[in-house]
Order: sequence, then C-alpha cells, then structure tokens
Amino acid sequence: MAIGTQIRTTQKKASMRNRPCYYRQGNLMKRVNIMWLLALVGALGCGGIPPTYYYRVDYTAAASDNGTRLPVSLGVAQFDADVLYESDKIVYRQSPYEAQFYHYRRWVAPPRKIVTEKVLRHYQRSGTFERVVRSPSNQKIDYLLKGNILAFEEWDQSESWSGIVTLEFALHDTETNDIVWEKVLSEKTAVSEKKPVEVVRAISESLNRVIATSLHEVEKYLTSAGQ
Repeated sequence: MAIGTQIRTTQKKASMRNRPCYYRQGNLMKRVNIMWLLALVGALGCGGIPPTYYYRVDYTAAASDNGTRLPVSLGVAQFDADVLYESDKIVYRQSPYEAQFYHYRRWVAPPRKIVTEKVLRHYQRSGTFERVVRSPSNQKIDYLLKGNILAFEEWDQSESWSGIVTLEFALHDTETNDIVWEKVLSEKTAVSEKKPVEVVRAISESLNRVIATSLHEVEKYLTSAGQ
C-alpha cells in the first residue's frame, strides 16, 4: 500500500514538472493579479481616493428700483447646453481646441439646471414683469424665454485665470410661436487667486452680468413693442 502511494506521488510530481510553461506562467500571473488587487484595496482603505468637492453659483440679483412693471406673463424654459457642459464636471480650458475636467470638483447640478434656476429667480426678483413662472406651466404666459449654454467654464492663460459664461437667449411669442428677440451674451471675469473656489466666484459674477444684460434687453424690446 505504501509503495503504491509513493508511485502515485512520484507520478504527480513528474506530471507537474512536465506541464507546459504557459500553465506555470498563468498561475504566476494569477498570483501577481491577486497581489495588485490586495494592494489596491489597501490603498482605498487608507484614503487613496481624494474627496469630491461640490460648488454652487452664488449671487443675489438686485431688485428693480424703477417702479415700472410690464403687463406681461413670462415663462422660463429649461435651458439647453452644448455637449461639453451637460455633466456636473467643472470644465477648464487653455485652448479653443481642447477641454479638460476637474474629476473631484463638481457643480451641485448640471449647468443647465443652475442657469435655468438663476434666470428664473433673477427675472422674478427684478419686478419687471407681472408674472414670471417656470415653463411648462398651467398658467397662461404671453412670452416664453428659452436659452442655450455656449460656455460655462474656467479659462486658463499663462498669467491669469478667468470665469467665462456665454448664453444664447431667444424670446418666443406664445401666440405665434415666433422668435421676437434673440441674442448671444458673454462675460469674462478675472480670477483673483488661482483656486477652484475663486474660479466659481468668477463664473458666478459672469453669469450675474449676462442675465442682468438679458433682462435689460428683453425689457427694452417689450417696451418698444408697446407692452
């Protein structure tokens, strides 16, 4: 019985030695992969992934002090955005032909939601219109304001950084569905310090000025149109 066992053991060892080279290499690669996996798990457990920071646009729109209010009900539709600004990642660029993203610094929401909310609140607070509502709405509106985000980003140059906002606006007459006013407005604000939070502050200031200019332009058009 002992002799039979010894023969089988010897045969097994010989079989292992006679196995092809790729078989032994495969086992080695498996062990290497397991070691890398364990190292990765250890790194994650020790804080290997940086924390993600979220940023919001923050400014207070000034209330109107001219005492006039147009007898107009205005709807504000959800803004569209160029594909570069569809996600919540903050975009930064050094060239018109290349765009990059901060992976761990993000907006609290995609820019189209941020911009839509800011336009709505800015127009409401202005007191320029009889009513300003989010569209679609069950309330009757006379005009519908639509828009598209063409730029919402950090722009880096060798000596300075800037926050750029470019929006395309279009005012529609809801009775005819005609576009009665449209314009592309852009603002660029220098960053005081080369820090992400200062970039967000610069973008906020640019957005504030763009929306304020659009409000003035829309009010001027509707006044000239006899509203």
